Amino acid sequence: MAPEKMKDRKARPKRSDTAGELSKTLIASKLRGYYDSIVEEGTPPQFLDLLERLDQAERSSTKK
Repeated sequence: MAPEKMKDRKARPKRSDTAGELSKTLIASKLRGYYDSIVEEGTPPQFLDLLERLDQAERSSTKK
């Protein structure tokens, strides 16, 4: 193979590399969107209540 063609081959990304990068980018984007939607939901009131009761129980047990 001529040296000029070898240079062109090395300069262009392989088709599979490009598809792999595109897949990674798509997965990262979907995960980021999923994470953001969970963060926006906030903490359920029942969970906050449970945390408060646990905190109170911990404080009362350390006073004894």
